[in-house]
Amino acid sequence: MTSTGITRRELCGGIGAAAVPSFAPSLAQALEPTSALAALAASKGITFGCQISSSFFSPNYLGLYRGAVRVVTPENDLKAWRVRPSADRYDYSGADRVVDFAASSKIGVHGHTLIWGNGKYNPPWIRDLPHDKVAEFIVQFIKTVVGRYRGKMYHWMVVNEIFAPVPNAIYRSSYWLDVLGPSYVDLAFRTAAVADPNALLVLNDTHLTADSSFNDQQRKKVLDQLRAYKASGTPIHALGIQAHIKTTEGLNSEKIRAFVRAVGDLGLKVMFTELDVLDNMLPYDIPSRDEAVAQLYYKTLTPALNEKAVDSVFTWGLVDKQSWYNAPNAGAAFRRSDGQPNRPLPLDDQYKRKPCWGALAEAFKPGALG
Repeated sequence: MTSTGITRRELCGGIGAAAVPSFAPSLAQALEPTSALAALAASKGITFGCQISSSFFSPNYLGLYRGAVRVVTPENDLKAWRVRPSADRYDYSGADRVVDFAASSKIGVHGHTLIWGNGKYNPPWIRDLPHDKVAEFIVQFIKTVVGRYRGKMYHWMVVNEIFAPVPNAIYRSSYWLDVLGPSYVDLAFRTAAVADPNALLVLNDTHLTADSSFNDQQRKKVLDQLRAYKASGTPIHALGIQAHIKTTEGLNSEKIRAFVRAVGDLGLKVMFTELDVLDNMLPYDIPSRDEAVAQLYYKTLTPALNEKAVDSVFTWGLVDKQSWYNAPNAGAAFRRSDGQPNRPLPLDDQYKRKPCWGALAEAFKPGALG
């Protein structure tokens, strides 16, 4: 694929062009109301959710969440830099707003995320800790945060993005790896399991959906390490596949399904945790762009959703204007050259359903491309 766009034939490869429906606006708008999307997913044994942020707590947004999803994933409100801004203080204000909203709306919360190597999402003060206190920080932080919300989380995402995005290394460079070595992963999961014995514990990672030799290596790397964790007794219950899809990358549905099946064969559940499609390299024309995005949603999820291991699908937001690709601080690599916003999510900025909403509905229907 090139930056000038992708063809329908390329989009449909791996499923079969004749089997892929069109998601033109007429179909998308004719589908069930928003509340039925979660019901369709549930009919297939899958939980549908989306990312949420306490900074977007307006009546309109909250009404959308209540009607559309069964689980919400806090974007930043549970990350260490928000929850533990200083050594002597915890700040649960944002996290409590999300948890309280979910409880009042009878929807679940996905605990995202406890330990992440990305430095900007860790409180700066932890780098001043003596190295022999770093493991203690992990244990204390997880015990405290998981203990506070024990029994209130649908899942806990215990560690995020631990695998190196290069073929010649296993673990991604991080503060935790530098100080503790790879043992920090096992420590985090064992601590979370004690803090909430009934919680489903998730390892979340990226570069697992595209069709390339690099992604093939990443999938093998993750499977190898999951086998090793299982053999050592690390209490990992599920793998989160981030699924930030790019239109400039190839995508093979059968490779995704085979990977999901292989994870399930290890006795683990699979979650598509941060699904969206970056359309910044597609042409301006909105109808064709929205159709291309919808096809990639459909192709990513179908036929993988027919694997019993799949537990849930979470989009990384619901409304385009909420997308991290459109944030004021979004990186240049995410922006469109024509200055227009990206359209990566199921609803447009007027909260109208887009073709990718229809793609989700079609993928969630029982028996879809089984």
